[in-house]
Amino acid sequence: MPIRPLRALRRIALPALLCLCGVAASAASAGTPPPRIGLVLGGGGARGLAHLGVLEELEKLHIPISCIAGTSAGALVGGIYATGQPLDGVIDRIANADWQRLLSGTADRRNLPFAAKNGDDRNLSAITLGLDGSGVHVPRRILGSQNVDRFLRELTRDSMPGSFDRLPIPFRAVATDLISGDIHVFDRGDLATALRASMAVPGVFDLVELEGHYYIDGMFVRNLPVEEIKGRCADIVIAVDVGSPTLEAGQIHSLIDVLAQSMHIAMGRNVIEQRKLLGAQDILIQPDLDGYTPASFAEAPAIIARGRKLAPATLERLRALSLDTEAWERWRSALTAAAGEPAPYARVEIAQTRYVPADEVRARIETPQAPQTQRELLERLDTLHASGDFDRINYFLHDEDGQRVATIVPLERSIGPNHLRFGTQISLDSYSKSEVTLLGSYQMTWLNRWGAQWRNDFQLGVGSRIASEFYQPLAGTPWFIAPGITLARIDKPIYASNGLHVADLRSYSTENGADLGYALGRYGELRTGLFTRRTGSRIASGLAAGVSEEVHDSGLRAALVIDQLDNPRFPRQGYHLSTRYRFGDVKSDTAGTSSRQHNASLSLDLADTFGATTLRGTLQSVRTHGASVVDAPQLGGFLQLSGLQTGELFGEGSLFGRLMVYNRIRPLLPSLGSGTYLGGSFELGRVYRQLTTGTDTPLIPAASLWIGMDTFMGPLYLGTGWSNYHGANLGAYLYLGYTP
Repeated sequence: MPIRPLRALRRIALPALLCLCGVAASAASAGTPPPRIGLVLGGGGARGLAHLGVLEELEKLHIPISCIAGTSAGALVGGIYATGQPLDGVIDRIANADWQRLLSGTADRRNLPFAAKNGDDRNLSAITLGLDGSGVHVPRRILGSQNVDRFLRELTRDSMPGSFDRLPIPFRAVATDLISGDIHVFDRGDLATALRASMAVPGVFDLVELEGHYYIDGMFVRNLPVEEIKGRCADIVIAVDVGSPTLEAGQIHSLIDVLAQSMHIAMGRNVIEQRKLLGAQDILIQPDLDGYTPASFAEAPAIIARGRKLAPATLERLRALSLDTEAWERWRSALTAAAGEPAPYARVEIAQTRYVPADEVRARIETPQAPQTQRELLERLDTLHASGDFDRINYFLHDEDGQRVATIVPLERSIGPNHLRFGTQISLDSYSKSEVTLLGSYQMTWLNRWGAQWRNDFQLGVGSRIASEFYQPLAGTPWFIAPGITLARIDKPIYASNGLHVADLRSYSTENGADLGYALGRYGELRTGLFTRRTGSRIASGLAAGVSEEVHDSGLRAALVIDQLDNPRFPRQGYHLSTRYRFGDVKSDTAGTSSRQHNASLSLDLADTFGATTLRGTLQSVRTHGASVVDAPQLGGFLQLSGLQTGELFGEGSLFGRLMVYNRIRPLLPSLGSGTYLGGSFELGRVYRQLTTGTDTPLIPAASLWIGMDTFMGPLYLGTGWSNYHGANLGAYLYLGYTP
């Protein structure tokens, strides 16, 4: 039974192919124009990068393209190709792009002003909410699009031909009007904006607002836009469908599978309707992309390679459309000649802002002078975006009296100037110890034109803390003042020298202070000031339970922090330096005595990556003399002399060093975290003048092996540790959050 349809298909297809070849041959011999060949590139997320491989094969076959229509990733590839740029350069840029960084939507952390990354060592979720008098505000998207916007600007070279028919290859991009649900076809204007609108996956990237309309990804209305070119600018259509196939019944196991299948069905309907428009002379290409999902951007080179592998039958049909070498070179040369460099700007305008002062925005954009080239403008926008006040900062182009004008649109954070974040820190170990801590932060920004901030942090669990600081820059200079107050309850376990838990120390403290500081830009800050603190401590359990002391200390404090780590959780490059010092008087209200205190600490962290392997070295030193017991350092626990109990060693001073080695074995979607890591550590440490014995410990070796994941909830570790202190010690740990 199956043979008859195949024979029938051959009877139809073979004459059609011969007819097509005959038409091309006769047209060439008669001097009449050859058939116009249109290219349709469908959407598919990362799978759409296969379009680049298909284009490579079309160029090898010397097939000229008369017009292009694309949706989502198809619009990205098609729009850039339509500008006439050499394909090999475009492929190199896209295949070697840092997609993890592009999709993260965040600036390079090392370039952020220190005020924006201060407090990153607290395990707060990446999800940020807004809070003001009207209630709680949720972000409109998961990922920021700033890096993608910038990438599109570079790739399109500020192309703004007016009508897209005036591009070297006429082009159309398909998007969805979010309000009406109708299709919107971009056929003119700013090319980068059209591409960005076509690929604005809702909930992932922010929508595109343009002239009172809201646009999202065109996949919902026409994921394979054959209709936009067939019979209009193309006699023959080459359509490339890279959509994900629907799941079989045995493949649907979870909520994610159900959502994915629903999306496939929604898009599949409009794709089916568009494929029905293809005639016998048209060519449908479906690259084999099995194993790749719309999120597989990290595997861009492999996906592009899949696009190069065309079926033999498809190649035969495509060869019938080839030009001879001479005609192809003329077509390609004309295309390349039409691809110009970005034109300079005659003027730069800045759109109105809501709460960030306009003069602040203008100063950052126009210092030392207004940007005239795309490179200059993009660098200024990077600096402005790094402030943390904006969801994204893009610009639109228009011609005014024959001159090019760039209008910068700074989109401040949709959740508003006030930010609310929550987090959780959890630790479990084989010593039957478990701790859960809830964290929160509320920060109010731009309280005045100088950029004042009110920072509030709280912690609830084993050790509670409420801290509030008013941070006031002084008249636009790097100088600032920062008065604040901190209320804390600190719990510290006390162990005997054999590791037996003998007591718990609980302290309550209230500290007031005010600092004068100098901001070191993106590097860090230096501050010094006065403080006064009252501390009440008592033994909460054990044989000495009930013993207590009231202490009051005051004096001078100073701190220098330099933070240039690219990621505070699993850094791959950079360094962090923190040094703090306190000096003053300590008065014991219980004993009626007073003394002089010194408290100094130093922490240095260095990271660098060689190939796939990251080396991270850490050095920490704390020395106290006459200081309050709440300042006394502790060692022990995961990555702090692994194998020991958490906080097992407790004294007046400590010295600790650690070398970590880890590999990122699998990247994650930026909305989930940076990746999964496999690593280990070698550690050395000692404690001076232990609380229980008054003696110094020897230098204690320790090591760990772990698997970790950098998640949007913080670093997650599952590891085991060994140390040698009064015999071998082995421990196992599950840790969500930063180690002490």
